[in-house]
Amino acid sequence: MRLIEIDSREKPKAIKSIIQYFEHEGIPYVTNKLLFGDYCDYNKPSIVVDRKHNIAELAQNCTREHDRFRRELERARNAGATLYILVEQNRYASHGDRIRVEQISDLIRWSSNYTMVKGEKVFRVLVEWMREFPLKVVFCDKRQTGRKIIEIIYGDGEENA
Repeated sequence: MRLIEIDSREKPKAIKSIIQYFEHEGIPYVTNKLLFGDYCDYNKPSIVVDRKHNIAELAQNCTREHDRFRRELERARNAGATLYILVEQNRYASHGDRIRVEQISDLIRWSSNYTMVKGEKVFRVLVEWMREFPLKVVFCDKRQTGRKIIEIIYGDGEENA
């Protein structure tokens, strides 16, 4: 039986559409404090999704919060889990983003009016982490986040092939 576990530190307002998707699709969920990530299958937590509100949040994790996020990656690896970073974006580049990112290599050209961090730096950090940890990075339209979480966790899509 599918049962999604949601990290209790996810802000209800920020995940309102995700919860609505789960409820519309009849996917039950519980809320608990997770050791890493934000979403997983309660009964088989070997695939965990860590949702990022936008690329700027990802950039912050790769730079200012590098050590903290690296410890989270280590916890995932030690638990035998694969961590998927799911980066939400609006339909068009926004929030100061100068390009829309569809895949990790697009980060090389990314920049934002709201952060001094360049996409090339984010790209290099992620590639380094992907070599060292069971980590994958996926981008999605913000309106599709709930569906994408289910695809990743339950292998209903290409990300978990």
